Amino acid sequence: MSAHHAEQHLTARERNERRRRERIIRAAAALAARGGLESVHMRDVAERADVALATLYRYYPSKTHLMVAVLAEEIASLDASIRRRPLLGDGPGERAAGVLVRTARWILREPELADAMLRAANSADASVVDWRSAVQDRLTSVVLYSAYGPETAESPSDRARLLARALHEVWTQELVLLLHGSTTLEDLERTISEVAPRLLDDAPAQD
Repeated sequence: MSAHHAEQHLTARERNERRRRERIIRAAAALAARGGLESVHMRDVAERADVALATLYRYYPSKTHLMVAVLAEEIASLDASIRRRPLLGDGPGERAAGVLVRTARWILREPELADAMLRAANSADASVVDWRSAVQDRLTSVVLYSAYGPETAESPSDRARLLARALHEVWTQELVLLLHGSTTLEDLERTISEVAPRLLDDAPAQD
């Protein structure tokens, strides 16, 4: 079902709630892009999104939850973009590496926002564990789709899922190092291009 048809099947209340959440996500992302996680204040987000502060807290208990939600939206956009474009590369590892490198460049267009999202995702706050797990599962699916295609992304082998997750964990840590000035984009590209084939090329895609 297309996004347009899905929207048509929502009730008026559901549509309004979706639009409120979209405004909140856009507002939080804009604030984070301007000054990182420290610039994201819940009252400012509520005012910018034109929602009541109590409504904002009902959806997102803290700015950590909110920024993980922003990250989830970024990954959802990434996933949709990948599925619209042909995958390039001679093997699973090369295809996945190409997508992750392209994604790193895309994320780094807004370094302050990228840092805020990753800091929230790596928070020690136990209350965001489920939120973070959902983001990790979606990113694992992106890697699996990139490497093996849609069928495997839907029903991968346990080993393929484990190795795909290992790859995106390496990629995430490389992004953190890059944002902190400890490495370069070229270093990230070399690392991912080396690691991805070693992890994915020999993994059984499906059980």
